[in-house]
Amino acid sequence: MEGGEPPPTVRKVPSPWPGIVLAVGLATAGKLVGDFSPILDPILLSMIFGVLAGNLLTHPAFDAGMTFAVRSILPAGIVLLGSRLDFQHVISLGGTALLMSVAVVAAGFVVVFSLQRLWKLEPGFALLLAVGTAICGGTAIVAVAPLVAAKQRDIIMGVGVVTLAGFAGMLALPVIGSALDLSQEQFGILAGLTIHQTPQVVASGFAYGDEAGQTATVVKLARVCLLAPVALLMGWWFQKRNPDASASQAKKKWWQYFPAFALGFLALALVRTLGLLPEIQMTWDIPWLSNQQQANIDTPTFLKLCSGFLLATGMVGVGYQTRLSQFREMGLRPLIASAGSSLIITVVVIVAVVWLF
Repeated sequence: MEGGEPPPTVRKVPSPWPGIVLAVGLATAGKLVGDFSPILDPILLSMIFGVLAGNLLTHPAFDAGMTFAVRSILPAGIVLLGSRLDFQHVISLGGTALLMSVAVVAAGFVVVFSLQRLWKLEPGFALLLAVGTAICGGTAIVAVAPLVAAKQRDIIMGVGVVTLAGFAGMLALPVIGSALDLSQEQFGILAGLTIHQTPQVVASGFAYGDEAGQTATVVKLARVCLLAPVALLMGWWFQKRNPDASASQAKKKWWQYFPAFALGFLALALVRTLGLLPEIQMTWDIPWLSNQQQANIDTPTFLKLCSGFLLATGMVGVGYQTRLSQFREMGLRPLIASAGSSLIITVVVIVAVVWLF
């Protein structure tokens, strides 16, 4: 070659497949373990498995796939999360219960940010803790985190502490309800407004009684419906407070502050509310059983399953990219703040339920 210049080197792009396969495998393990009990949340378990893999089995071959899981698979799961929301549940509650749902969401933010200074929590973590406490635990944190550019350490800590707080509430509330002689309706409203994770709400409600379980489920679903407007509002607020220095960012219209996956999430929720998702009937033969087995699965249920698995896979990636050394400086403060905020909200809701219902 003239001039003696060496030939240009071609950089080989790392394959994402090893990391994707590992993420899917760990998410499957989290789902299988979580199916044994409503107490064990598959998303939390998948995240924990990802943390263990990232700190014990880390290898460069997995990095590209884990990054893909965080940047592509997790947002896809958030979009499908919209299939769980039906805004008609909000209307079915009636004025008083609806106002209480909105008040609890607002109180969650007020209480957490009031405790932020007391326990010296970072603002980013406090924001995730507030939305997890106010709406639906770890699922809300996972949905909102990309909108506010949350740190992976804060996501994992937030999911962990609100899950523990919700677990404690699930066990304690039936005992408290019995001690206060709450009616089935009163306890259902209390459980639906205070316990974080939906499976925990269902377990606690039906432990108190069938009517309490049904009421708790409806109240909780209505509270979950508030995730859509709250998430979009938080995304807009964060973008306005943290604009890029580029001129193109300054010229953005207000709707351009919302990421595509957030708008997809809201659009799918509206489609679900309007009843435009069809039913699917699946029929299959099981050789070792004598009769043909049938299952009727509607589209929201199918999309809910897909969403849960995609979220779990994405959270494996989040956990894999997180190092345990990052948590040392936080100590027990996040857990205490989560428990304290949940306790304050629960006491206020108990007083309101006894007074109004």
